[in-house]
Amino acid sequence: MAAITPNTLHRREYKYLVDEDTVELVRRYIDGICTVDPHAERTGGRYLTDTLYLDTPQLHSYWSTVEDAGDRYKLRIRTYPSLGVGPVFLEVKRRVSESVLKTRGMFRGPWDQLLTHTTPALVDAIEPKQRRAIDNFLCFYHRSAMSASTLVRYEREPYFSQIDEYARVTFDRNVSSQRGLSRTASSVLLELKFTNLVPGWMRGMVHTLGLQRLAFCKYTRSIESLRAMPTARIARAGFWR
Repeated sequence: MAAITPNTLHRREYKYLVDEDTVELVRRYIDGICTVDPHAERTGGRYLTDTLYLDTPQLHSYWSTVEDAGDRYKLRIRTYPSLGVGPVFLEVKRRVSESVLKTRGMFRGPWDQLLTHTTPALVDAIEPKQRRAIDNFLCFYHRSAMSASTLVRYEREPYFSQIDEYARVTFDRNVSSQRGLSRTASSVLLELKFTNLVPGWMRGMVHTLGLQRLAFCKYTRSIESLRAMPTARIARAGFWR
């Protein structure tokens, strides 16, 4: 069974670009199966997400995604502006074939100093239950000369399954990147997230609504939008990148 802990999640993700009419059809389909993420309840069912992606000067993370490397990872630092002033979350999102392994550590303090000028006092500020995930992040960070690459913001409408150990449906809107928050996606990005096997109700929904799966990476879209990087689309089982 896939591992699920407060700081580690092993899952799979399917993505679809849809319009608002389809969003409403999905909402109706999952009614009674999923409920709104409690974190979004106090902000009207949606919240903003800011994600700072790190990469090398040669953009190794970008190119490993574009070239569909079988084992790749991204480092990102995430905050939630809609929820007020709060901690940052240091995440390593690693993909091996179709599986995603994500570690996530919460940190309250000057995260930039934690990366560049780590002191005993900063290490002591890490909550014990967050230490392993943050150590994992720092290990990946120090393997290469990484720095801030791009900031991506989007508005998320999240739902959790009430009948599965872990299954999630999210709608991401207004996906934008820095430099004036230029738009990188105009449609709604639907993501179905689950561990191990696809839940039966998800398979039924995809079939009933005729959803067409695709590969969509917010980070690579942002880089291509900001820097006019050449794209390298690869035909792979009906997907594109």
